Amino acid sequence: MHRLKLLSFIILSCVLSACDQTPRPEKTISLASNLFSANLSENYALLGTMEGFAELWKIKGKPSLIHQWKHTDENNGVIAVDISPKEDFAITAEKDSIAWWRISDGTLLAVWGLPNIRCITISPDGQFALIGLTDKAIYLALQYGKTLYSFKHNDNVVTSDISASGHYALTGSEDHTAKLWELSTGKLKYTWQHRNKLSTVALSKDDKYALTNAALSQTRLWKISNGKVYKELGPKLITLSAAKFSNNNKYVLTGHTTQRIDLWSVRSGKLLKFWRPKKDANWRPTASTILSLNFSANSKKFYSIASNGFLQKWRK
Repeated sequence: MHRLKLLSFIILSCVLSACDQTPRPEKTISLASNLFSANLSENYALLGTMEGFAELWKIKGKPSLIHQWKHTDENNGVIAVDISPKEDFAITAEKDSIAWWRISDGTLLAVWGLPNIRCITISPDGQFALIGLTDKAIYLALQYGKTLYSFKHNDNVVTSDISASGHYALTGSEDHTAKLWELSTGKLKYTWQHRNKLSTVALSKDDKYALTNAALSQTRLWKISNGKVYKELGPKLITLSAAKFSNNNKYVLTGHTTQRIDLWSVRSGKLLKFWRPKKDANWRPTASTILSLNFSANSKKFYSIASNGFLQKWRK
């Protein structure tokens, strides 16, 4: 009986290995056990832990913990984090508070209390934050603690992005809409209706395209110039948890709630490649959520991090 069980396990392992023919990562590192949130930049990984700490890791070369931040006495967990593109500033959020940090020395610059925070995005210059709340998103001037704009929705704003140029803000809500806003005026440019609540939004680096995905729905690329659908990506029933356009705007990565990463051509809308990041155990039928993706400067490689805490580096 023991030999039979051993033989069955070996056969199952072989089958699983044979089924997984996706490319292997160049690097795999365990940074944490379980994460609420994470954000990747070129040189850093910012992690939001369930214990109420935010951890900033340097990921180039041998990973090292740079800062460990905590901005309240609560232990509810850090539900959202973001790093400015120039890597000067970071923001972290618990359910009812947001904090602004300087990365160079880890200084806490300010803390604000806000009810029912759902998502956060920091502006390219690190001076503003787009904060998703119960029925709106606010654009907060961090240096002054002043709300510059309030972007109205009819339900929770759960996903957001700010364009690299700083010209646009994109918000996605449980009211089944994604909305594109002009940050020079605070005016609504487009409303894109979906069948379900929004799960992920992203903007291309050149301000030409917006990506939206609602739960168990089609992923769409929209042309910002006219507000019309440009391409529809992949299956009709998918839920994304992360998305990132390449620096050269030719590709977009999408991360699934079921621990898979896809690479798409922006021009053709076709799937070019896919990866299956590391599980806690290959034999266990569980999957972690992809929390963040980020391309290298030349767009030839990228990093991923999942809710199980595994940071991985991949060749495109």
